[in-house]
Amino acid sequence: MKASLKWDGHLGFEAVGESGRPIVTDAVVEAGGRGLGPTPMELVLFGLGGCMGIDVVLILQKSRVELTAFTMELEGERAPEHPRGFTKIKIRLHLKGKGLQEAVIDRAIKLSMEKYCSVRSSLKAEVATEYTFEEA
Repeated sequence: MKASLKWDGHLGFEAVGESGRPIVTDAVVEAGGRGLGPTPMELVLFGLGGCMGIDVVLILQKSRVELTAFTMELEGERAPEHPRGFTKIKIRLHLKGKGLQEAVIDRAIKLSMEKYCSVRSSLKAEVATEYTFEEA
């Protein structure tokens, strides 16, 4: 998987991944950004929610649940000192449909969090990160 980012001259970047669809990320105004897009940490929450959401939908569909509505709310608590990573993330799922049972929903969420969601797995792991640089 690959991504490329192009600086906007301020504190924002236009990012493009393998899908080819760009997204703009920026710092909040209070940090000197222009607030033109989600912050990188918001993107982490979006990624986690999207990953879990896909898993939960697929697992519930295989369990013969007919979803008619599904929304999620994520709230991340961050460390007070740099690098200010997430110390806790609360996830609230709102599901509506036919065949919803507490045990089935709980199983789908646990399978996502413990087995399938690669974003969740990445948040738990110490990821080896390498870099190089060059003058353009």
